[in-house]
Amino acid sequence: MASFSNNIKINGVSVSSTEPRYSNRSWTGTEVTRSTGIQYYKLEFTLTFKQQSLAEYQAFVAEYSRGKPFTFSLGHMGVYKGSQSGAVSASAQALKGSYQVSSTANTLEIGSLIQFTNHSKIYRIIGRAGNVLQLFPNLRENVQTGETILYNNLQGTFTLDIDNEYKVPVNNIMSVNLKATEYL
Repeated sequence: MASFSNNIKINGVSVSSTEPRYSNRSWTGTEVTRSTGIQYYKLEFTLTFKQQSLAEYQAFVAEYSRGKPFTFSLGHMGVYKGSQSGAVSASAQALKGSYQVSSTANTLEIGSLIQFTNHSKIYRIIGRAGNVLQLFPNLRENVQTGETILYNNLQGTFTLDIDNEYKVPVNNIMSVNLKATEYL
């Protein structure tokens, strides 16, 4: 996990979902919308630190600027605020590419973000029928029977974007903006 000492403050965090879509209106007036690519999350954040902590920032950049994935808390977006309490797990195997996962009894709401223990992809619940959760995007990996479904304190896995400018101002207090993309 990319963790920093108390000398480096993380602020200005924003998480956005990139969902490539195509829309067309047919001759009957019906609008047809399709997903045309892979959904992923983008992350932007600012690191603020004093010049004495420059080495810590440089160590982070040296380790992760070449594509090595790091975990990052989703902050308040990853904190569950619904009525579910206790563990939730898959009650049957779900294959890669499926959008439905059978689960143990739960009250996870539509719109909740979840993850599975065998991979770090972040999914959104878009529907439910009893204990069958419908997810977006489709599963990127198989889900095993009994696998725990994580729904609170979520952490995404990201890689720093190639177009980051690792520009450090020469001030007593430095502020650097970074961008990252969900590691698929």
